[in-house]
Amino acid sequence: MSTESSEVLTETLHAITEVKLAQLEEQQQSYELGKRALHDALKDEQHSRKRVQSLIDGAKKLPAMTPLGNDPSISIGNLRSFVEQAEFDPSVTSDFLTEYESTINKKLDEQSARYEFAALYGRLVKEWTSSGGGSAQGGENAVGREEMHKQRAIWKEYVFHPKNLDIDAIKSYLDQLFTKNESNSVKDAFKILQKDVEDFQKSWDDEVHFNETTVTQCIKSILKDGALSDHKRAALNGFLGNDMVLNEIADVLNMRMASRGSFEWSGVTTIEQRRHLNGRYRFFASDEDVLQTILMQYIGLKWATEIKRVLRRFISQTDVLKSTERTLTWDERRRRRYLLVGDNVRHSSRSVESQENGYWRSEIFLDQLPNEMFEERSGYSDEGQEDDGEYGRSSALSVTQGLLNRIRANVMMRRRLNKDTTVIRSDFKWFGPSLPHQSIFGVLEHFGVKKKWLDLFKKALEAPLVFKDEAGSAPQIRRRGTPISTTLETFFSETLLFCSDFAVNQRANGSLLYRLHDDIWLWGDSEACAQSWNALTEFSDVMGIEINEDKTGSCTVLAEGSKKTTTSSAVLPGGDVAWGFLKLDPETGRFLINQADIDKHISELRLQLNACDSVFDFIQAWNLYGGRFFQAHCGQVAWCTGRQHVDEILKTFQRIQSALFPSTSGNVGLYLKKMIGDRLGNVPRIPDGFLYYPSTIGGLGLINPLINLYIIRSDSTKNPEVFMDEFFEAERKTYKQAKERYEAREFEKKGRPIAEKLGGDWEDLRGKPFMSFEEYLQDPDLTSNTQGECYNKLLTTPQPRGVEISGQDKVKEFEKISPDDKDWTDYETWVVELYAKEIIDRFGSLVIIEKGLLPTSLVTMLRNNRFKWKN
Repeated sequence: MSTESSEVLTETLHAITEVKLAQLEEQQQSYELGKRALHDALKDEQHSRKRVQSLIDGAKKLPAMTPLGNDPSISIGNLRSFVEQAEFDPSVTSDFLTEYESTINKKLDEQSARYEFAALYGRLVKEWTSSGGGSAQGGENAVGREEMHKQRAIWKEYVFHPKNLDIDAIKSYLDQLFTKNESNSVKDAFKILQKDVEDFQKSWDDEVHFNETTVTQCIKSILKDGALSDHKRAALNGFLGNDMVLNEIADVLNMRMASRGSFEWSGVTTIEQRRHLNGRYRFFASDEDVLQTILMQYIGLKWATEIKRVLRRFISQTDVLKSTERTLTWDERRRRRYLLVGDNVRHSSRSVESQENGYWRSEIFLDQLPNEMFEERSGYSDEGQEDDGEYGRSSALSVTQGLLNRIRANVMMRRRLNKDTTVIRSDFKWFGPSLPHQSIFGVLEHFGVKKKWLDLFKKALEAPLVFKDEAGSAPQIRRRGTPISTTLETFFSETLLFCSDFAVNQRANGSLLYRLHDDIWLWGDSEACAQSWNALTEFSDVMGIEINEDKTGSCTVLAEGSKKTTTSSAVLPGGDVAWGFLKLDPETGRFLINQADIDKHISELRLQLNACDSVFDFIQAWNLYGGRFFQAHCGQVAWCTGRQHVDEILKTFQRIQSALFPSTSGNVGLYLKKMIGDRLGNVPRIPDGFLYYPSTIGGLGLINPLINLYIIRSDSTKNPEVFMDEFFEAERKTYKQAKERYEAREFEKKGRPIAEKLGGDWEDLRGKPFMSFEEYLQDPDLTSNTQGECYNKLLTTPQPRGVEISGQDKVKEFEKISPDDKDWTDYETWVVELYAKEIIDRFGSLVIIEKGLLPTSLVTMLRNNRFKWKN
């Protein structure tokens, strides 16, 4: 949502809240006055039955938030009947009547509490809407940090100054990789690739590209990217749903598409610098020609989707990708076939190697390119968001977290199989802004993209740019890099980086580069990793992009019981293997939480929390940073990480809160209660549930990040090594059975002899002793289904083991108040049950504020869109 749009909604929310608070205050005063008058009228009544009778009659007339007659926890009709019975029936004693009177008075007090907290919620909304809407964002409201200016200067140095490359060297490199590859399979497949690209261009004008539907889909995909100016976002939102306008836009865009040969870039592109939670600034480009934006979005999506199809087809051709699989020799296969009586000879489709190949092709290869033109998916840089798109693709963050778990599982298995494992992590320095245009066009031309398209792409890349907060400056032409968060950027960068994927595979004897955009991972034996690294550095040198030394490192985890000591390699890069808050420990092979990095972010979160101008902004900052960001970058829990990792995250969260809130012994809830009292004054005693309950039932929605960890803790594995123990046990059992079967057939002559069963000449193997267990277990990555099963177990995500709502009345109410169009999450259920007793004791219900009494839905929407990080 744009600043302009959110400001309009904020003003609307403020006005709505003023009106509703006035109504609420009037209703509350009427209720309290009536309640007080009722008690005053009854205080001199000595007859208990008459007093209770009058209390029931008077209570029903009060303007309660929930009328007593509608309260499911009490039956006024029953009480009235019992009180009438007491007039002549001595079995209804005075103790009964006293209890009935106490029950009615408690219900009256619960209504008072609900009014109090509805008013408190309203006061918090007013504080928020009057505060200016979050922390100050650099550029408009602040001079900015030194780091902001430093990164801007670096960005300008890259973007506005071309990098002169050796075009002949690029062409020669691509020739050797594709058209002059020593493999005829590669050369033939590459000709098919070029033909596919040619056919795609020839058929471009055979279809009508824009209609009401495609324009709508383009607009929605643009709005999702978040790189827009406020004015353009408002304009695009205004088009949606207006069929007449959409059809007019489609007509104009079809005309522009038809005349794309004479395309010229329109206007000046505005650059906005935004800080992300990881400390880096990103530079978003937004041009003011709305129709041009839609046109470029469509062209980028169309090319990105097609190039992924073409490149997938290319690598799927027979013998194009080299394989790391060590193929069993003819003698080995023959010996295993004889000794195992035909079993366990060929490579298993369920082996670790087969699973990894399938995973790389389906999840890693060209992950950033869309499978479908308008698929929805969370982006690579989302800050803790893990929602998957409607097409079922895992979010980019989820893929990265899953990749770390695969590395952990592979390291664990290889250690137990007496194999050292080298892991490399790297990325490219300032990749987006630094990408040379010569490299982009060199690759596109080699793949068969024609001059007409290259000219259009060149004009799109060389747009005039000016910073939003440097409006008086003269625009400068982009000479390097691509516009961030655009479909053209994805198409250009992924097509170029595909060459690195293929180069590593070809130059490192079948190694696979695990690349997510420019985030690079390699693992395996040291020699293969060294070859892969050489191939990667050769690629970067030729294409004119730099390895980011700050985020590059390697680590060798030695086999279990190894007597070797790890030493640095002249070929492998130095530095730690790290991602987020995790760092690979060479001693254990585990990803451990880097507490030094946590300390840096504690300081940053403290700064952000202190800068919040309202309680709602404090909660939003805590939820996003203290909750989602920290947990997402501590990795995804799986059985291979074990319960030990869960407990490490729990201890880390405890340490974070202790450092941030020392005055309340690390309790963010107590700190927030004090803040509310200090800011608003004269507030009622606040129950914990009011802070943590979802906003849909009147709570403030403060996130407790520890709860999600406890939900999965009981299903996390205490000792992941047990799965490898089970693997060895299963293999020894299978080995023993195979040996007994062989010896029975070969020496005891039970049934047909092996040679007769298999057919052919086996004379040289007859009478040979059975293979050792070590030989039997040779290359289990290729041959063992059991190891494949072990691998799957290690990658299993713990099942949530939440809590259930207890008590029949609570269950009924909980089901009745479930959020619109969705079920309660395990987290929400846990929170509701945890604080249910105090909430029900205080308010008589799980619902603190009745729906519609205050604009809670609008508040929730604005909290997600209106918040800004400081600077």
